[in-house]
Amino acid sequence: AALGQSPIRSAPVDIVFTAVYDRVTQKYGDRGKMYTHMEAGHAAQNLLLQAEALKLGGVPIGAFKPEEVRKVLNAPASEEPLYILPIGKR
Repeated sequence: AALGQSPIRSAPVDIVFTAVYDRVTQKYGDRGKMYTHMEAGHAAQNLLLQAEALKLGGVPIGAFKPEEVRKVLNAPASEEPLYILPIGKR
């Protein structure tokens, strides 16, 4: 699903950020997608900062096939994968 990237295969945990755009665009219109991407970036940054504080490593992965990620997660088509963050020992 992530194009064979080694950090995803070797990490003990892979955290996947997803969005359901319909939920946020109902309230904010088209700007909702932009807000969703901003919040995903903020959340990913906080996760990476916490990993560093715990002397762990992490790397944001954006190259993946969304439909395959949904299949791995057993997520509905309405849930859009945004980021995969493998976290583990450096």
